[in-house]
Amino acid sequence: MRKTILLMAHDVTLAHLGRPLRIATYLLAAGHDVILAASPDAKRFLGNFSGRFHALRPIDKARFINNLAQGRPVFDFSTLLAFAEEDEEILQAYRPDLVIGDFRLSLSASARRQRVPYATITNAYWSPAQSPRFTVPNLPMVDYLGVRISQALFDLARPVAFAYHALPMNALRRHYGLPSLGLDLRSAYTDADLVLFCDVAELYGASPGATSNGIFIGPIQWSPDIPLPTWWDALDPERPIIYITLGSSGDGKLLPRLVDRLRTTGMQLIVASAGAPGIETGGQVFSADYIPGDAAAARARLVVCNGGSPTSMQAIASGVPVLGVPGNLDQFLNMHYLESWQAGLTLRKTQLLSPQAETAISALLTNPVFGAAAQRLAAVCTHYDTAALLGQALERLMQDGGVRP
Repeated sequence: MRKTILLMAHDVTLAHLGRPLRIATYLLAAGHDVILAASPDAKRFLGNFSGRFHALRPIDKARFINNLAQGRPVFDFSTLLAFAEEDEEILQAYRPDLVIGDFRLSLSASARRQRVPYATITNAYWSPAQSPRFTVPNLPMVDYLGVRISQALFDLARPVAFAYHALPMNALRRHYGLPSLGLDLRSAYTDADLVLFCDVAELYGASPGATSNGIFIGPIQWSPDIPLPTWWDALDPERPIIYITLGSSGDGKLLPRLVDRLRTTGMQLIVASAGAPGIETGGQVFSADYIPGDAAAARARLVVCNGGSPTSMQAIASGVPVLGVPGNLDQFLNMHYLESWQAGLTLRKTQLLSPQAETAISALLTNPVFGAAAQRLAAVCTHYDTAALLGQALERLMQDGGVRP
């Protein structure tokens, strides 16, 4: 039966637009009326999107990135309240049968107040059911105290920090008379009537299927609907390629250093700069602001990225290992699980010019263990029919109609 489905992409990074946009294509193909709400900046990436588009009020992406880097809560109470008020205006205007959010944390309150079934898109490493290694991200103290001392302090402080980061969301819910989500940031990130884990269960040592609070629907593969660069056909098919991108949430200042480091491999370097300056096409380097990542990963021997899930899963889908250079906790969590599969390795930004970098790059390019692991994980991914799993899960949610507080 045709339903009206609203997708709200809180696209502070491109990943939070790409996943809802890909899900929108599945829902449109199933015959639903689909509205995508995202920032005005999203329009350049919509391509042939045939659903309806609603422009959200502009968001301060720079402030979000800075809060993340400084270890502060990414949204304060007043910001979340403004988001929730905008949510309710949109929900009242469109009267959807279902709303799906990607990092639109305010829907935890607004969707429940409007009695609209709510699903959220996230990665399973944010589930309280998982027990990853919480590696200290690139917080300011790492530069001053070093990794070892910072890690020890982070291990001690993390539960308190997670409680502190959950306070703005609990303040929003308290403002609306809704119960607290507890003192764990992960509960705030995964609170919904249905959690859509855009991962494969096997990556977490779990069995496929629904969990107590969500369902694994497989990787959501998305690349911007943009033309290939003019130099694409000039790439030498006989010469190996490394695909490099730090994405919209990576540290663009690291990109020139990373490219210079990888020049020493003698391989062709495809670079998606995402607007970072200083990378020009010439010699072995082929650069563009944005590149369809799935196409680039398919041609590569190695993918070098910020460790985030979207680009690394593009690599894995092509059976290509990943070198992650993470900055924030989300990226370190993702790389933790890829490393557990031996499908990738992690470097800190301070290691890019160190012997560890040479060792890691050499291992990923020459040790067959990494390529074989990436190919095994790629085979696992093919077992997931994301469109079918998504459709079944959403149909059950709308049939149940249960909206919990």
